Amino acid sequence: MTIKEIYIARHGYRSNWLPPPHPPNPTGIDSDPPLAPHGVEQAKQLAAYLTSLPTIDQPQFIITSPFYRCVETAQPIAKLLDLKIGLERGIGEWFKKDRKIIPEPANYTDLKRFFNDVLVDEKLWPRDQLGVIPNPKGETNIEILERANLFWQKFIPFFEKNYPEIENILLITHAATKIALGSSLLNLESVTSPYDEENTMLRAGACSLSKYIRDNLNDDFSWKLVMNGNCEFLTKGEEMNWDFTINVEAGSAEDILRRKKEAQLKSNEENEGNDNLENSESKSQTEIPVTNIATGTDIAGTKDDEYETFYVTLDLPNNIKKIEEDEGVNKNSRYKKLQRHFNILKPSAKLQISDITAEHPLIKISNNKSINEPDLISKTNKIGNSSNNNHHNLIDYSALLNEKIMETKWNKLIGSELLFDEYGELIGQVKEHLTCVNKVIFEKRKEVVKNNDNMDIDLSNDEDEDGSKSKFKGSTFWKQSIRNAQD
Repeated sequence: MTIKEIYIARHGYRSNWLPPPHPPNPTGIDSDPPLAPHGVEQAKQLAAYLTSLPTIDQPQFIITSPFYRCVETAQPIAKLLDLKIGLERGIGEWFKKDRKIIPEPANYTDLKRFFNDVLVDEKLWPRDQLGVIPNPKGETNIEILERANLFWQKFIPFFEKNYPEIENILLITHAATKIALGSSLLNLESVTSPYDEENTMLRAGACSLSKYIRDNLNDDFSWKLVMNGNCEFLTKGEEMNWDFTINVEAGSAEDILRRKKEAQLKSNEENEGNDNLENSESKSQTEIPVTNIATGTDIAGTKDDEYETFYVTLDLPNNIKKIEEDEGVNKNSRYKKLQRHFNILKPSAKLQISDITAEHPLIKISNNKSINEPDLISKTNKIGNSSNNNHHNLIDYSALLNEKIMETKWNKLIGSELLFDEYGELIGQVKEHLTCVNKVIFEKRKEVVKNNDNMDIDLSNDEDEDGSKSKFKGSTFWKQSIRNAQD
């Protein structure tokens, strides 16, 4: 058998990315910090995501860089999937040539003091198994790509020969190495090359996950990227993304200083906006209609030609049914249960809204597809068949919301929600939200009269007191809103 799926993840948030004091490096090795508490949580979230995948898509073998933070990131994954972790120096950290100290990572003896329950027996996978060793004097951009090429050239045939039953593997490494390994699989010219015509770069946020699937089973270097630095499963989303165009080592002191300066500049730009927000909040303590708060018309001195920033949360419909089992699955198959795809609203989704000052604004969600994932296969495909695509069968719950027009109603939040940007700066506060009215469904008339765009609101799930189904025809305003949404 051959390797069919390769997952590549970056380690979680490092402790030395936080303000000092920093904890000592557990191994005593330079540049080998542990994860911050936030990074430990990220690792658990990554583990939960991988465990939620269909069994046929879950990693079956874990290999990590020998640096402490990578093994610590792999630990919860190994425990949840009941796997062991192998150390591989060939996917170790990238250090620039001008660095004063270029450390050698820990070995099994050092790391078993901390991870004895999840590390594989050293005899089964020695740390320097493949003989791919980073240049001890540091590497250029060209050299790290050459290292990645050499790693795959040696790793794939060796692994397939010695572990023929394994189809899916997970590598946990560092930002630079993650990009170099992906660039090699995609046959890119350099580690700074985009991978598509839209000039999209390979992403490497903290604890981000990329996935490559084999395009040609007879070619070791025919791979397709189907997940680029996915962070949707992380509570705070993407953090600390890095690429080679930044020109400093990922997560280094120079990198942290650069990010702090950018954050300070952004904070200065936001100060004036935050002051306005605080003033508006202090004046909204009295009872004011929700629509007035949302539009900012309660703020004294607001002119018609001025814009106000306001934040509203939206609750999506909760009547999506969970499919527990696929009828086409063989009773003796181990893939009895069809796994649910949890990401209902994608980052690429577009939201249209009719009139936020209305009592029942209409919304429409379109383009509800992740840019980091392939088209998900329809639920009509059966798990457990002999198709080459059978291990990509997922239910695309996001499609249930796509291109739908929904009516909403205003609701008051209990308390408030604070909004922060990616730098941790407070940018706003939410006190109201919209909730979708699940029973209201918009459908086109089956018989369309020329130049007549009338729509029906179908309340088929809502019964009158006499038990009859009620039908409500929208007002002129609602009909116009629907036409706008469709356009």
